[in-house]
Amino acid sequence: MIYIYNAGPMFTEADIHQRRIEGRKMKELLENNHQEYFLANPIDLPLDNTKPLTSEKIFLTDYEHVSKANVFFFELASGDAGTYVELGNAIEKLMSGKEIRMYPVFNDIRLQRNGMSGVDCPIGFNSYLVGCLRANKIDIYMSFDEALEAFKNDFDLK
Repeated sequence: MIYIYNAGPMFTEADIHQRRIEGRKMKELLENNHQEYFLANPIDLPLDNTKPLTSEKIFLTDYEHVSKANVFFFELASGDAGTYVELGNAIEKLMSGKEIRMYPVFNDIRLQRNGMSGVDCPIGFNSYLVGCLRANKIDIYMSFDEALEAFKNDFDLK
């Protein structure tokens, strides 16, 4: 079974809209290919609104899904600290021998607009972050659609 965790910020209207689009695209792709899957898209996960939503509850809920996931999408250009923690959790899984796939996305208009050559250019991406992906031979994508296309190819989806 494909268990996907979709990590990215979800605090602004634009973030929420983007995470929902990503969730719909992944769900449509997997259902059209008759794949057994679980999609942990935190913006769409049900919350218990009868109790206060604490930071601890958010962490424990998300970590449970991160622990089960074997496919990860990460939106990394925004600098969202929570997404970086989730990436660290996934890197630890990978480095401990778990078979997982990761699709990190650095979607930043400055890369294309200024003719920059990827995330190694000096526009502010943390070298430790980029280095962690490079050292683990993880491809980096410039858009969610590019990452989704790689996912489709990796899992032979149409």
